Order: sequence, then structure tokens, then C-alpha cells
Amino acid sequence: MRWAAGRTFAWADDEVTSIDRAWVAVHHPGQALLHRVDPATGLTDADYLTLGQWLRRAGLGHEPGSRPQ
Repeated sequence: MRWAAGRTFAWADDEVTSIDRAWVAVHHPGQALLHRVDPATGLTDADYLTLGQWLRRAGLGHEPGSRPQ
């Protein structure tokens, strides 16, 4: 959170809890996604899809098939 410094960020981790989400909601003024990853499988296509959709909604991602500028 210190590195994010109020900027929008996404965090994928296998130890995200409701306590983490509550703390970020109170202490971080920007948009934030805390996404829990199953430690038995690691990042999956579904996780990447979730992260990509969230980033696009946050205005930080690129539409599928488009090229970054």
C-alpha cells in the first residue's frame, strides 16, 4: 500500500482475507482489488480474466485485441 501511494492497484495473493480488504477500504483512497488466488493451483486463466476485467473497468487495461499505445 505504501508503494501504491493512493494510486489504483490490484493485488493477487493466496493469503488475502476479509481483514485485509477492510483495512485497504479504510486506509487507501484509490481503487484497489485484492484478489485471492488458490495456493493449490496458483494463477489460473480465470484469475487472469478477473484481473483483466477489473483493470479495464478501472480504466487501466486494454480491450482484448487492442494494442497498448
